[in-house]
Amino acid sequence: MKNLTALIVDSSPSYTNLITAALLEIGLLQENIFTTKRYVGAVEFLTDTKPQLLITEFQVDAKFGLELVTMHTANSPNNISIIMTHNNSSSSIAEAAEELVDDYIVKPFQSGMLANRLRQLIDRKLNPSDYIKAIREGKQALLDGQLKDAEHKFSVALQHQEKPTLAHYYLGYTKFKETEYQFATDEFAKGLTLQPLHYRCLTGKFDTFYEQKDFANAYTVANTIIENYPIGPKRLGQLFISAVFSGKLDEVPHYFQLFAQLDHKTPELRHVFSAALFTAGRSNLNNKALTKAVECFELGVQVVGADSEYISKIVKVLLRGDAQAVNQAARFLQQFPSSKVGSKEYENLYFLFNCKTLPLSKVIDQGRKMAAQNRMDAESYETFIRLLISDNKTVLAEDISERYQRAFPNQTPSREKA
Repeated sequence: MKNLTALIVDSSPSYTNLITAALLEIGLLQENIFTTKRYVGAVEFLTDTKPQLLITEFQVDAKFGLELVTMHTANSPNNISIIMTHNNSSSSIAEAAEELVDDYIVKPFQSGMLANRLRQLIDRKLNPSDYIKAIREGKQALLDGQLKDAEHKFSVALQHQEKPTLAHYYLGYTKFKETEYQFATDEFAKGLTLQPLHYRCLTGKFDTFYEQKDFANAYTVANTIIENYPIGPKRLGQLFISAVFSGKLDEVPHYFQLFAQLDHKTPELRHVFSAALFTAGRSNLNNKALTKAVECFELGVQVVGADSEYISKIVKVLLRGDAQAVNQAARFLQQFPSSKVGSKEYENLYFLFNCKTLPLSKVIDQGRKMAAQNRMDAESYETFIRLLISDNKTVLAEDISERYQRAFPNQTPSREKA
């Protein structure tokens, strides 16, 4: 016990002192006990010092203590993690995160009670019950690819526990690996009947729905997860996809704050979220909800940054709207990356904007110049030709059409009206 190192993450000095006293009582040395009030400080300790025991508040600086637990477990699966909670609600959540945390304690507590709890916890870790032994044997069989043997071990585990939630999860996970999705869903449901917020059963249920492209049910489960637990970039991206395909487009912008709070935002997550926001914005635009559409587009630009392709998509979809939408397009055109202003991409986007805002004579002058200099892309050619035809400038339209065919011989002309 003397060699055990511990980290206490608590904003209250009095509770920190109580916990320190309990650790000293069970034999830890003072120099092996580290304390911090802040989430950032805890991350530094977990990264550099790598303590074997973590005792943390359920929420630390508006973040979940479970995030620290995940980091702690990643250092070593034999590490011990304890969550401290302030009420029964958060206690049930910590308890539901079975296998993520080894134990939880509810404030207020006394030093002596905590010392006894720690002794029992360490003893359980070193001398697991028949239930935990069967779970561990089943997990090893899973790692070895012996799915039927794993299934048997988890079935045995069911007999050793009054509320075998974790065994139901692993049975479900085994069925999931065997692509027996209905059986998997049934096992996750049994676990959730015992513990409605069981983290692993919730994520297992989500993964099963998502794998079957049942996005409506996946989205419902995902919301329960994010309301109670930290969520990583991969699953958050899956949430966005589920929202889009289940028709929950109005809810997509509400997740921006959750995205903003992530420590690590992968390029894939940025791509998925910005695409979801664009789809939501376009839907609002089609439903004549311009303000909501612009909100989605603005959030999308914040997510993906000054990306010329993304901004071009926004400008083009706004240009298909009414005069107010076209006015909003001007705002996004101004956000085009300065390094690409003057590029062929920008010149064509600006031409499409001018087609909606300038007198036809000026559009014709710009269009002729661009065509002569071979600066027009296919979309600009088609838009220009439609404008000329609509104004009965047949001869010029034919000339521009010939240039278009020479520049894009394999392009099929669009019939869309300007």
